[in-house]
Amino acid sequence: MKNYWDGEPVGKKELLRLLTRDGKWLRWEGEKEDQDDPTKKPKAGCKDQVEEALLAALHSTNVVVLLGSGASFSATNDGGPDAPGMWHLWEAVKKGCGETNFNAVAQSVIGHVPTEGEENIEALLSLCKMSIELLEVRAEKDAAFPDRARLVQLKDFVVTAEREILAQVGFVRSDTDLPAHTGFLRKFARRSPEKPRVKLFTTNYDLCIETAGLRLGVVLIDGFSHSAEQRFNRDHFDHDIVRRAASSTKADYLDGVFHLYKLHGSVDWRRRSDAVVIRSLDDPGEDREPVLIYPRSSKYQEAFESPYLDMFAALQAALREPDTTLIVSGFGFADDHISAPIWSAIETNLSLRLVLCDRGFVEHHKLFDERAQEIDLDLSEQRPYQSRIARLVQQGDTRITMLNGRFEDLADALPMISGKTDRQLLQDRLEKLREGDGV
Repeated sequence: MKNYWDGEPVGKKELLRLLTRDGKWLRWEGEKEDQDDPTKKPKAGCKDQVEEALLAALHSTNVVVLLGSGASFSATNDGGPDAPGMWHLWEAVKKGCGETNFNAVAQSVIGHVPTEGEENIEALLSLCKMSIELLEVRAEKDAAFPDRARLVQLKDFVVTAEREILAQVGFVRSDTDLPAHTGFLRKFARRSPEKPRVKLFTTNYDLCIETAGLRLGVVLIDGFSHSAEQRFNRDHFDHDIVRRAASSTKADYLDGVFHLYKLHGSVDWRRRSDAVVIRSLDDPGEDREPVLIYPRSSKYQEAFESPYLDMFAALQAALREPDTTLIVSGFGFADDHISAPIWSAIETNLSLRLVLCDRGFVEHHKLFDERAQEIDLDLSEQRPYQSRIARLVQQGDTRITMLNGRFEDLADALPMISGKTDRQLLQDRLEKLREGDGV
């Protein structure tokens, strides 16, 4: 069956549905009165409620954004490749390793070769890493270790798999279409620079946010120095950007500045042999290893290494701040090391507001009926943390706005803050000129 979202290539706020206290997913537009049926009363849609919640989010003292893999699916390349899903990574690794070798490894660690619908690259790599650790313990104590060939095979497989994953997630090019990311950043860039900077957290390795920010001319403080060889140092997150005239001692905060935290690393991060993390797109080698937390069950343990630990510490600290709005989109709450701090903040921070948007809350085939003003909540396919949050909504927790929709729909729904600074007006004029010139 065709997926509902395949027919909606552009973000449309009208596709959003809001979870109500009655356990219904309410449509954006209201249902008008039927002139032919006087018993049918008009029903309000969720438009006003959602716009009010999003406007409050924009004006919060602190804004924290968490984007998962679902957000990157809005990025497109003419002719491909686009952001890979887990199935695409599975196929890429199979092709890179050779189908025969791939199936042999899968058979040895899983017990069978997964069929269509069973592909799970995270589970496969997790089992490979566990098998390697067990075999290494035995090999260390047994000089005549009989499974040494299998140990070598598994190690080579993991190296190849990680290389293929790195290639797949590096899909962003100079001409990649990023309407949702640019629209999202543009609206938050108009917040008052006197307020704390918006903190953008992402689990994605790709360069969607960086590329969108470059096109908009916004500044991303991401922990790296501004030297020729950019080095990571968490202290850089304490820096800010100000504007000061040569003849004055007064400094004004620059508008359009964000903090960017990449929780699982990035395609352009490399760790040198001296453990220093630098920004580089050079092919990895022995002296420059990629800095990524690859999809596998050991993500939680790896998150306690630098620079990931600095990122997670910043997330936990941000969620404890008063008058904070957390906006989550494209994140499925599959990673407990991220989900747990969010839930803890919901439990303890009474001034925390949560806007949660994901297209997987409602089965897509139920969305084809445009006459359905409300769709019943079904928690059977949701992960534990998602179910808990939905139940809080049903119990009347007004801090939570739970939306069914895509990142691009959410970006479209975000209101534009009224009023612009002179510099923002100039930026808009220059952008229109560039668009007219085809730059």
